[in-house]
Amino acid sequence: MGAESIGGFIDYKSIGEELKDNLPTLPTVFESLSDMLKDPNSPTHSIQEIMKSDQTLTMKVLRVANSVHYRGERERVTDVGEAIGTLGFDKIHMVILTASVFKAFSFKNAKDLNYDPVELWKHSLGVAVASSTIAELTNHCQRQRAYSCGLVHDIGKVARLQLHPESFCEDVGDAIYEEIPLIDVERKKNSPTHDRVGQIVCNEWGLNRDVESVIRWHHETDIVERGTVGEDDLNKLIDVVYVGNWLSHSLHFGFSGHRSHGKLSEEIMARLNLDEDQLDYFKQETRENFKEFRNFLNLIERAFG
Repeated sequence: MGAESIGGFIDYKSIGEELKDNLPTLPTVFESLSDMLKDPNSPTHSIQEIMKSDQTLTMKVLRVANSVHYRGERERVTDVGEAIGTLGFDKIHMVILTASVFKAFSFKNAKDLNYDPVELWKHSLGVAVASSTIAELTNHCQRQRAYSCGLVHDIGKVARLQLHPESFCEDVGDAIYEEIPLIDVERKKNSPTHDRVGQIVCNEWGLNRDVESVIRWHHETDIVERGTVGEDDLNKLIDVVYVGNWLSHSLHFGFSGHRSHGKLSEEIMARLNLDEDQLDYFKQETRENFKEFRNFLNLIERAFG
């Protein structure tokens, strides 16, 4: 198991050192945009400034905006302002965040792994879409915040797969065989848990407290156990992504490392004032939104491929 565990003790500090040399860097636009989205009154020109700081990203966004699906019969889009007008604020947000995170899920040796990172990517996109859908329907948090946090909530699994693929795939196999969540296998076997490893990744990337809190606590239902999170709105954001994760599993969007999603926490349902009828409605809306998003994703993949 290498640096993962020493005599039953998980050396997360050593894991952090390994990550410095092995984890791909995340473009600065992710953090800049995540911070900007905290303020619902952020002006459109702020997005233009972020995009102008990354010319490669700008060119790829223009490629999406110039697709037949969005441009139609209109003249070719040639600058950032026109792209924003063509795609709209939400679509630009999704293009930038999705493209920024996409390469973290890309593995040169993917064919040699006993686990497909693309399936984890699909699951993460499902969580992002489900979380943003819940946020929009309940007004518990901003849909853009829910989307970005849902997109990276499982980044710790990417790190485990990058550093120690054999032990990670062994844990995945045990989770499938025992029909329990991967987090339970990690805890049971004293493997590095992907929420803790994800927090290390978050610190390495310098991501904000919203993202770090969701990554670290997206499996914890007890607010007391979440400790330093504190703020009610941040706990609601974690709860929304928790439900989004559950929905993505129940709708079979991708594969995150286990098939069992269990029953949704009654504690979280009570905090978010949810009932079974609402959950069924969220499933329907998430399924429809994901169909629409899948077409959009195909455009992004062609632009960034």
